[in-house]
Amino acid sequence: MEERGLKIFAPEGEPTKSDEVFYNPKMTENRDISVIAAKTFFAKADIEKPNIADPLSGTGIRGLRYSQLGELYLNDANPNAVESIEKGLETNNTEAEVSNDDANVFLSRMPNFFHFIDIDPYGPFTEFLDSTARAANYQSFVGLTATDNSAPTGSYPTVCRRRYGSRPLKNGFMHETSLRIYIKEVFRNFARYDKCFEPKICFQYKHYTRVMGRVTESKRRTNRNLGNIGYLSYCNECGWRKLERVEKCEHCDSEVQIAGPLWTGKISDSRFTEKMLEHFPEKWETSREIVELIDSEAEILTPFYDLHELCSRHGLQVPKRDKVIQTLERKGYPVSRTHFGPRGLRTDAPLEDILRIID
Repeated sequence: MEERGLKIFAPEGEPTKSDEVFYNPKMTENRDISVIAAKTFFAKADIEKPNIADPLSGTGIRGLRYSQLGELYLNDANPNAVESIEKGLETNNTEAEVSNDDANVFLSRMPNFFHFIDIDPYGPFTEFLDSTARAANYQSFVGLTATDNSAPTGSYPTVCRRRYGSRPLKNGFMHETSLRIYIKEVFRNFARYDKCFEPKICFQYKHYTRVMGRVTESKRRTNRNLGNIGYLSYCNECGWRKLERVEKCEHCDSEVQIAGPLWTGKISDSRFTEKMLEHFPEKWETSREIVELIDSEAEILTPFYDLHELCSRHGLQVPKRDKVIQTLERKGYPVSRTHFGPRGLRTDAPLEDILRIID
């Protein structure tokens, strides 16, 4: 089995949690984007030989993808995985320090040591947050994947409150609400260790959510970013939304629903994503297209609109999305497509103006 020219050893067929060694080809874009993000960060931070940790290595493919970027530290609690990792390293002529520990034990043994930690679990990443925060260097980068999207998107609100301490909302932009809940949880965990997590590229794709950002030791920066922890107000009558806690809808004066606490700041940094786009190989088309969409919407804060949902709510015929975008642009509003879905657009334009354009 191969990925991007690297040979790995894993079971054939669809992956399951019970596999002795886990490999998921559906995460190739996740790994592509993560490699480019790490490369971009190291170049900007001027870190020549970064220490890179993959605590849940499985076949070792994620770590192998970083082999040209720094010193690799690969770990898995499953001895079968360790065997696959070592075979992969030998076959691909790559060196790494390999451990057979619980991921939290592995990270806790090396406080403030790693310049990049990649957490890619089966399910939520919450159980690895404390050890990741301890092991992250004061100038570092972290990436975390979550596949428990049903909880923070509102299908299981009690699970979300228990696991993330936040109330979700199930609606047309629930995946963005979910992403903002994830970012909040990462930020708060690092803040407990006087480290500031700043999102650089965060996105939702297929069955998973990915949160990636810079970590620095700065109480002042952490305190300043506390202002980005807040709430989201949503009107189920007209579809109005705002990243602020209010009592009444500013469009139709109805009662609003509240989600949060969650991250109310930018979910990606356009200066960072622009730099990432300079590094994509030509053949990684899908991964590049994802980042292009993320970059295009990075500076617009208002949660995106699903045009089909909005039109259905107001009894309007669904227009072509690009036509709506062009009209909003002509009126001077910031507007873009969104990576969250093909029917969505993101804009800071007032809802009444969006509806007037559609009508």
